This record gives sequence, C-alpha cells and structure tokens, in this order.
Amino acid sequence: MGLFIRTFLITVVICLGYFIWAFVGKESYEPNLKLNDKNFHEAVKIRPTDEGNSNEVIIFMLNSENVPKTKKRKANENNLENALKELVKGSERQERLDGYYSEIPKNTKLLSFKEDADSIMINLSKEFEEGGGAQSIQARLLQLVKTVNYYKKDKPVYLYIEGKKAEYIGGEGIYVEQPLNEENLKF
Repeated sequence: MGLFIRTFLITVVICLGYFIWAFVGKESYEPNLKLNDKNFHEAVKIRPTDEGNSNEVIIFMLNSENVPKTKKRKANENNLENALKELVKGSERQERLDGYYSEIPKNTKLLSFKEDADSIMINLSKEFEEGGGAQSIQARLLQLVKTVNYYKKDKPVYLYIEGKKAEYIGGEGIYVEQPLNEENLKF
C-alpha cells in the first residue's frame, strides 16, 4: 500500500506542476504582448488631406516582422468606407511579393459601415473571425483599428459580426473589448 500512495502523490505533484507551468506560467488565454512596443507598431504622422490623389486610400498591412505599415490602394474616393473595403480584400500579389500580408481572412466582406457623431460601427461577415489563433485575431483587429484611426483618430470603433456585436471571436473564443481602440488591444 505504501508504494501505491507514493506513486499517487508523485503523480499528483507532477500533474499539478504541469498545470501551473502550462496554464499559469507559460500560456494564458490573453496574450501579454505590449501594444506600445516599438518593434510592433508604427507611428503614423501622415493624415489624409484634400491634397494628392483622392483616388487612393491608406490601409494597414503587416510586414514580415508583424509590424503594421501603411499601404496605398486605388479606390473610387479617399474615405474610410473605401479604405475598409480595400482592407478586407486582403493582400494583393505585389504586396505579398514586397513582403506585406494581411491577417484578415479571405472572403471577409464589409457588410455595413456607419459613422455618427460619437462612434464608428463596422459590420463584417463571419469570415473575419475564422481561422488563426489568438495572435492572428489580435493582428487583424489591430489592422482594422489602425486603418480606422488613420482616418478618424480618437473616435470609438465598435465591431459587429453578421449584425451582432462581437464579444468573443475565433475558434479560441478571444474576448473583444468594445470599443476597439489601440489602447485596449492586448498583445
């Protein structure tokens, strides 16, 4: 009987140690990367103006180091709605050849866009939350928020998926704090 108890206690200690290592020390349900990390973010100093080509919009794509960078795209008019339409299209062939990509899944569609005096509401198709892990979800949210902030700095952004306010998205059920702002995206 003494051998059984020793084996049982050793097994419990090993399981407890693994649990602490896996769920407390090593991994977490919320990635803990810093939003203001200079290696991950880019300061945006350019804002859209009436000068220049009004048939181009600015969107944010990720480079090979996962740093969001501005990219120009042709559009009917230089406004936020057209920028969002271009953003959800994903990366184009030349952008991929230049080392830029998007975490926003293919076939994602901008279903509706509404801006009022106090907020911006973006309604995307269900494809937006499909595939990828926590870091991918956070990166696509960051691409979305940085693109919106380029045009409408300091206006709260609310995300809807298929007309329902997003609370948890992705296969891992990543919590989405609303309104979306760079400050509340946890990396």
